Amino acid sequence: MAADAQDRPRVSERQGLAGLLGSIAGDHPDRPGLTDGETSLTWGAVAEAVRAGRGPATGALGRVLEVLGELGSGSVVRFGDATDPLSGQSDMGFAIERDGAHEVLCHASADAAHLGAALARREALTADDRVALAARPEDPGFWPVLAACLASGAQLDLSAELKAATTAWLLEPGAVADYRPAPGLARLHLRTGRAHLTEVAEALPGTRLVNGLTLPETFGLALTSDPRDPAATVVATCGRPLGGIEVMVVDPRTGMDVLLYQTGEVWLRGAGVFQGYAGRPGAGFTDRFFRTGVLGHLDSEGRLVLPEVEEVALVRSWSLPD
Repeated sequence: MAADAQDRPRVSERQGLAGLLGSIAGDHPDRPGLTDGETSLTWGAVAEAVRAGRGPATGALGRVLEVLGELGSGSVVRFGDATDPLSGQSDMGFAIERDGAHEVLCHASADAAHLGAALARREALTADDRVALAARPEDPGFWPVLAACLASGAQLDLSAELKAATTAWLLEPGAVADYRPAPGLARLHLRTGRAHLTEVAEALPGTRLVNGLTLPETFGLALTSDPRDPAATVVATCGRPLGGIEVMVVDPRTGMDVLLYQTGEVWLRGAGVFQGYAGRPGAGFTDRFFRTGVLGHLDSEGRLVLPEVEEVALVRSWSLPD
């Protein structure tokens, strides 16, 4: 059984991260843009720093400015020790460790821009929002969150300070483990398992949790919970695909799709799915679908449901090299 995206891609979202920056800086240059707690830049100042090829910051903020400049000039950006040639139209290469093996993921920045714009629509982010992000630029999940802020005009706080934030996206294991209830948040995503999400949901009845399928091959989030769904479904499901992503659950022995509520392997394709592993062209794909190796089923509303043991294994199955 397959589940397609609710929102189709829009042409403007295929312009890439540098294009999204140009749009928000041109339309609203004075809006608060990026901050790391010490340095704060409007979106106009971010664009100017990128154009100048130098930034007034180091650390994650400086790296963001550097990457946006490289992407805008047509360069390929590699994270970690991703030195292998990238495949297809990829302009971002991410090094990860999975089950003790080294992989380099070939991604396109236009896909990060597309997923971020789709995420901003789903979450109804606006310029009044301030998004606290705990993630390294080496994490593929970092970039759709940045893109969501570029698409909506929301401010992005790279210090992950929760006091002034309306939204928090916590991807780093340390930030997830150290999280304590922050009642002022309107939305909270934790890259964690069902048990921890349940604890947080009980402690924060006024905050909407955002769950999802956290695969680095899909920029960290290709499926997310939907604000229109009952709160009880957030902990129990990975939500629905973002715009442009197609999900199919198949019998791994035959490759044939299965019925609703029948468990099979989760396959994904569309805008946001990576273009392959560097040095291993075609590995992991069938008919342009990425075979995730994850077992789950679709419910009658098109939400993806994973067994709890599968959720725990998924969170622990990959990491960023030290």
